[in-house]
Amino acid sequence: MKIKGVILTLICSIPVFAAENDNAWSCEGVSSIGFYWQEGNWQNQSYAPANYLFTIGSSGNASLIFSGYQWTFDDCISSNIIRCSTDLGNAIVMNLSTGQGAVSSIVAAAVPPEGEEANTFMERVQCNRIEN
Repeated sequence: MKIKGVILTLICSIPVFAAENDNAWSCEGVSSIGFYWQEGNWQNQSYAPANYLFTIGSSGNASLIFSGYQWTFDDCISSNIIRCSTDLGNAIVMNLSTGQGAVSSIVAAAVPPEGEEANTFMERVQCNRIEN
């Protein structure tokens, strides 16, 4: 039984140690707008602002977690402004000095599903760095 406890402790602590070098940000949606695909047409849609956890790795990779979704990014471009996008059109752009930015998803706008519901959105966010 003790061995299982030690193994569980090791497994749970690996992400904590791996995240020490990451740059983590807590973000709140400020305002949001988008479109909702319904009955074969796009309808204007306003969305309730979401909360985001944005983690920037040391090798240009990043992760954005919100509302049960996780987007992963490779090769983010960074200077004072970080820009990350997926090949499906999900993106985040943020000013690292002010924490102001935007999150967007446009994949559904390019390929609206037949007979299904979909949405696409853009949300302004304000982020604060999480200190370890």
